[in-house]
Amino acid sequence: MEFILDWKSIGSLLATFVFIRTAIHDFLPPEVYQVLKRLFLNIFTSLQPKISILIEEYDNSYNNDIYDAVQLYLSSKCFSSAQVLKLAKSRNSKNLTFSMDANQKLEETFEDIKVKWSFHCVEKKSSGLGYARPHENRYFELSFHRKYKHRVQSSYIPHIMEVAEVIKFKTRERKLYTNRSADEDGRLWSSVPFSHPSTFDTVAIDPALKKEIKEDLMKFVNRREFYSRVGRAWKRGYLLYGPPGTGKTSLIAAIANFLEFDIYDLELTAVSSNSQLRKLLISTSSKSVIVVEDVDCSLDLSDRKKKESFEVEENEKYGEEKRWWRQRSHNGRGSNSFGSTVSLSGVLNFVDGLWSSCGGERLMIFTTNHKEKLDPALLRAGRMDKHINLSYCEFNAFKTLAKNYLEIDDHKLMKEAKEVLPLVKMTPAHIAEIFMSCEDDAEMGMKNVIDEMKRRLTNADEEDSQVEVEQPKEEPKKEEDPVAEYRNEEHAGKDGGDSVDSVAENHKRETETTLQPSSVE
Repeated sequence: MEFILDWKSIGSLLATFVFIRTAIHDFLPPEVYQVLKRLFLNIFTSLQPKISILIEEYDNSYNNDIYDAVQLYLSSKCFSSAQVLKLAKSRNSKNLTFSMDANQKLEETFEDIKVKWSFHCVEKKSSGLGYARPHENRYFELSFHRKYKHRVQSSYIPHIMEVAEVIKFKTRERKLYTNRSADEDGRLWSSVPFSHPSTFDTVAIDPALKKEIKEDLMKFVNRREFYSRVGRAWKRGYLLYGPPGTGKTSLIAAIANFLEFDIYDLELTAVSSNSQLRKLLISTSSKSVIVVEDVDCSLDLSDRKKKESFEVEENEKYGEEKRWWRQRSHNGRGSNSFGSTVSLSGVLNFVDGLWSSCGGERLMIFTTNHKEKLDPALLRAGRMDKHINLSYCEFNAFKTLAKNYLEIDDHKLMKEAKEVLPLVKMTPAHIAEIFMSCEDDAEMGMKNVIDEMKRRLTNADEEDSQVEVEQPKEEPKKEEDPVAEYRNEEHAGKDGGDSVDSVAENHKRETETTLQPSSVE
């Protein structure tokens, strides 16, 4: 009987609540009702210690960058916590990516802040054109104690964005870009995947130089605040110089692999003007290596002072006729055979002008076989900050080549190679070619390379002795006519035009007429 009375009491209590709710809704003014509603909501919220943040995939039909960042951030953590995972590999990524499935949860601790992540998918229906179609709304939910609200906003969320950016950078497919001769489809660069295998472990240079370059690179990429503080663009220039075959290209690939940067291979002969060169610069991405190989062969970037002094001497010696022929020749030829108007000034501004500060960190690498031919303005600090001389093969580089190609760390012929190698000029490319022909036989490879060294040493001794025995007669130097250089470039009587001799004769008469004083009757 008591049980029945209890149920009756509960029924009466519920009826009382319904009556009070109806009376409040019907008789209280709406303003008072809203105030009471907010008051009870605040009291209820204050009793809950946790707060949640929803991060949806789309924000007003646009991609939400924070959602993408959270997805990358959690991909490295969900494997050990979530029970159900999704595995994927995007087209431009080199690694596998794990992601959370719907209604999965994981927890982590950041600076003593315990946070909880969960992933949800809610299917919604949106009507369009008379029929209903399902729409999946995906979002992450971040939960934490309300007392950490400001720390999550100021520290944790920026931390997620930074880590996601690093993951995106490391998992991307790196590219090798080259510039186009014309703006085809509005694109200045075309690209292919970059997969060069060269590393600092395989490149054949002195170990001390390797260490110096690696330390300089790490210092460069970690000094963003320093460059900003001192007011300099976040870039650095390297000049690699030395004989052909000494590993300049391999070192560039090793640097790019070490930094995990993209490479922009700039072909200066395909650039039509200084303005196009500037467009190419600003269209490169940050975290990239801009390479100009054999810069002394691409454009005339020789020392301006030497050229000016040479021209002054020639003008003093040969006079007005040479200057006239030079001007005529340049007017007919243009800047170069490709019609390019890129100048030394344009290259200098490309390396260290105002436009060079656009974008993030960049490494500019120029290579040349003849450093002495380049203008000092290009070689100065601020443009080419570090000059790296890659010369003929030394013993430490020889040991690296032997390890790479023959898979040996030591050999009985190593001592002989150490004695003979400094006496001959052999590039790493020459030695590598000999090793490649004997990759399955280390004994034969070492023997062949020692024999080649001895052969070159014998030939060099014979040439030196022959030079000492022979006493060549000194022939009088024949004075060259610089005007003939320009005459040879003209074709006499082409297309009904005047011949070179007739043009020269006319110019000579005009000069004599101008210089002859007028007679007075």
